[in-house]
Amino acid sequence: MLLEDDYEATSAISNGTDEEICGYFEGYSTQRFIIITLCSVCSLFGFLANILLMAVFRRTLPSSIFLAALALCDALICLTYLLLFGVDAGIVYLKNRALFFLYHQYIVPVFFTAKVVQFAIPFILMLITFERYLWTCTESKRQIFSALFNESGRNVTVIFLFAVSLALRVPVLFATKVQSFPLCEDYFRSESVVPTEWAINSEAYHVFDFHVITAIQMFFPFFVLLILNLTIIKRLIAEKRENMYPVFRGTSAGEMKKVAFVQGNMPENYVLLQVAADVIKGSLIHSDTEADPAGVVETIDEQTKHRASIFHSFVLAFKQSSRTKRSQLRNAIYTMLAIVTSYLVCNSVHLFLTILERFDPSYLYESDDRSQSSTFYIVLSDTVSICYMVSSAIRICIYAKCNPKLRKEIADYIHRRSDESQPNSA
Repeated sequence: MLLEDDYEATSAISNGTDEEICGYFEGYSTQRFIIITLCSVCSLFGFLANILLMAVFRRTLPSSIFLAALALCDALICLTYLLLFGVDAGIVYLKNRALFFLYHQYIVPVFFTAKVVQFAIPFILMLITFERYLWTCTESKRQIFSALFNESGRNVTVIFLFAVSLALRVPVLFATKVQSFPLCEDYFRSESVVPTEWAINSEAYHVFDFHVITAIQMFFPFFVLLILNLTIIKRLIAEKRENMYPVFRGTSAGEMKKVAFVQGNMPENYVLLQVAADVIKGSLIHSDTEADPAGVVETIDEQTKHRASIFHSFVLAFKQSSRTKRSQLRNAIYTMLAIVTSYLVCNSVHLFLTILERFDPSYLYESDDRSQSSTFYIVLSDTVSICYMVSSAIRICIYAKCNPKLRKEIADYIHRRSDESQPNSA
């Protein structure tokens, strides 16, 4: 079954007549079965990994509620992929009747859940990205949006987002149903998800589902995320240059605490502030060890030499850490772009597929049987679903690679749970 489409042509027409014989069918070659099986294993890993992320983020709620909400959505995307595609592959290729019966009991609510989560994810990404953007802005601009990103504001925002996503996708429940085809000789095509009469006849639903949802879910997040991330990269690079020499411009303790707060709470791309902080810390420690232990008053020449020593230590520390830190910085920026780009690619292919389905061209079906999908249609729809699932499944790898603090929290959580389970097993 397609996770993305709205099952517009799910009832089969037999050889040009109007008599419905069998349900809509997608063939499973050995190659496709292997690919779907491997992707199902990946989706299972993604589900468990995002559950782990939720457990880690729970310890820092409500400041991490956006990331926790994203992890929840990613977990649901992986779970719905497993239930919709993995089980379907087992039904068709393995000819399992029990799975076929179970599948058609839960298919509609699971499909609805997938639609809700797909709608919510880009807006959660927008919230996370916008918060990241605010930390590159002035204090006055941050204060304007402080109500949105304080403890209560975060909770209200997430609840509102999920409520809107749920409300806007409710029509899917009334647009799809499971229909039986008693005249079909193939048991595994005797039931199928088909559009309801209301979905077929309602012009308002077609306009809403295609034009309105496409604009809200695809086009709007596309441009917002693109603009925000380009702006963030530009400002972070400028801020890197500005923060490389705070020793000489007298950075206050309050500013350093603010930087530390940003490091501890912002998502993956804030490694660059860590670069500056680590270099500064290293240079100061190095210079302190060279200070006179007897506390002798320095002459002007000695003070000059000491300043030169600080600068020299700063340069040495920067050179020693530059390779690793610059690599982390590049990885963080590239990974941030990869997250957004993966979403944009998914949406682009999804949009292309949606447009094709609306125009219903002949090459979406087999030439001799419109009840069976063409290879082109199967490959395209599988590509969309796999893109969404993989981008959700690998999120933990992205965070662990680009956020040392989060990587440590994940490792500490696993070790803590392991230590707690050992006495119980003993």
